[in-house]
Amino acid sequence: MAPRSPTARPVANVSTEKRVRRGDVEIGATLDLHGHTQDSAFSALTRFLHRAQKRGDRAVIVVTGVGRGGEGVLKRMFPGWLAAKEIRPLVASYAPAHRSHGGAGAFYVFIKRARG
Repeated sequence: MAPRSPTARPVANVSTEKRVRRGDVEIGATLDLHGHTQDSAFSALTRFLHRAQKRGDRAVIVVTGVGRGGEGVLKRMFPGWLAAKEIRPLVASYAPAHRSHGGAGAFYVFIKRARG
């Protein structure tokens, strides 16, 4: 079941976020969570981030959508999911995406390097 925790790490390095927005940091992949339930979205996000780290991606985009009224369930749950024990070791930080990358309904996720 998807965790309900509302806490996660915000962008730790603003210069990295700006480099992504300018196109200086390559986006490794994109995951679109439209059509998922909370549980299936959490599972898909977990698998996606594990694969991204194995590939050596430094940044990915996760599209949650904005939902009705601008605050959909997946968008609201997203920060807590990043703080979950299954995902926390994979994520350095995250930030809202630029309009060209999905805007209010998407996030950049910065991936930690795999140890090992």
